[in-house]
Amino acid sequence: MVEILKQYLPLCWYEHQPLELTRSSSFFKKNLLFYFVIEYFMQANMTDDPFESFTEVSVQIILALIFIGLLLRLNKSLYAYLQVTTAILVTSNAIALFVVPVLIWLTVDEDILSYYCLGLLFLWELTVIGYIFKRSLQVNTAASVVVAFLYFIITYLGAFALGQM
Repeated sequence: MVEILKQYLPLCWYEHQPLELTRSSSFFKKNLLFYFVIEYFMQANMTDDPFESFTEVSVQIILALIFIGLLLRLNKSLYAYLQVTTAILVTSNAIALFVVPVLIWLTVDEDILSYYCLGLLFLWELTVIGYIFKRSLQVNTAASVVVAFLYFIITYLGAFALGQM
């Protein structure tokens, strides 16, 4: 598992080709679970209702998995679903490890610098996901940034909107 992780982590620094990475359903499942736990922790930090947090994170994950699947299907590259989804999960998990202390800092102190750090971390995640889509879909940079924005809008805002119903 550590060897596979070493293959995926360089994506955070815009290195490697996601389609050439090792395909492992076990590694995917472990990252999906870790993603759920980390996202749940962050969501529970923002709301007081653990059930609402659970529901919103579950919907967010379902929307993300569907979005990636539809995108790859439209691009006729559904064969790479496991690698691309794992790449997005691993990079999101790695960046989330930096987000959690910043969120704690923000909750405790509400310092303006913590908001800037959170913004920079969001930008980093957006560009990394854009890079993964660029390499996976073989599109230009502008198109990959648009797809990354759509990914965030559909998964995060979509889950929030559905949670409000």
